[in-house]
Amino acid sequence: MKLNLFPRTQRGADTKPLAESGGSKKTLPLAAALSDEQIKLVGVLHQLLQMLPQAYSGRESIKRMCQMILPASPHIRLVWVGFCQDDSGPTIKPTAVVGRAVGEVEHWHLANDCFDYATPFVQTVDWDAGLESDFHALFAPWQAHPETCTVKAALAIPLRSEKARMRGMMVFYADTEDYFSETGFASFQAFGHVGEVIWKQSNLSHLLTRQAQFDSLAGLLTRRRIAHVYDEAVATDESALSILYCRLDDFHKINDLYGWAVGDNILSAFAKDTAAQLRITDSGGRWHATDFLYVLPATDALDAKSLGDAFVNHFMHHPVNVENWSIRLTLSVGVATYGADGRGLDELIHYATQHLRGPSGAQDAEI
Repeated sequence: MKLNLFPRTQRGADTKPLAESGGSKKTLPLAAALSDEQIKLVGVLHQLLQMLPQAYSGRESIKRMCQMILPASPHIRLVWVGFCQDDSGPTIKPTAVVGRAVGEVEHWHLANDCFDYATPFVQTVDWDAGLESDFHALFAPWQAHPETCTVKAALAIPLRSEKARMRGMMVFYADTEDYFSETGFASFQAFGHVGEVIWKQSNLSHLLTRQAQFDSLAGLLTRRRIAHVYDEAVATDESALSILYCRLDDFHKINDLYGWAVGDNILSAFAKDTAAQLRITDSGGRWHATDFLYVLPATDALDAKSLGDAFVNHFMHHPVNVENWSIRLTLSVGVATYGADGRGLDELIHYATQHLRGPSGAQDAEI
């Protein structure tokens, strides 16, 4: 990532000529042409770049970045960062908002329309502007009580994402109207680039975490994750705890007849339909290729059996439709309750698989 850490001076020159004795000239170092405030902003950028490799939590890292920016300038009274997507509501709640002006209003929502800009833009305070003016966009939080507003200018930096439907924005609020024209945009654009990197790192971390926890085909938890959920339920829930074990019968025949692609789609549809019947406190995971495990906190054996019967009846009366095929699934379910049928997860699964029952209620033979 290439960042321009040194903004150009107001005259647009990178260097300043300085007369030397004897009529010769030398070039003043670029850093000397920067104001003290610009140098402080550049220093913060260097600190942020050093922090990036440890920036795992997007929200906390964004907030930390804003907190580091504020001491570099007494004129910046607020930093606002937010993200939205195409289906977001008309107003966007900030991911982070920090600064001395935070207490001036109760809500810091900005209009979704603010995120439509592709390049940085500045707005200055003008409480006499009409409702049709764009002024209201960045200063909307103060509109109900303009007398509390201590900021005079706002600079919005759009944040880009590799996801077409996602947009972000970083807004700096200053206490003088000409602050951003005098200081320049470069340092603030660089802060925006850092924000983009943190955002992308957070999205990547979220994606990797999801891949580690969720089965990519079924969309349910992985075997390792569902086992961890069971351990947590045992450690924290003193009420009844049961598991439900489901096995799709003769699934190899579906793969042989319709092909593996159809078989994969059927597994995904099965997982989606069963997950829709779970309570918010229940969890489901893919245990083996065509075996699924459901952890049911605060559920006794009778209620767990009722859920298993509901699964069986659902697929008996609702064929799975995949690629113009309508396929009726049969499955066997087994129930085990913590304490009565075992305590360890392996014990409960062994008990449940030894008591698998199919659609007719007859017990399947388990080898």
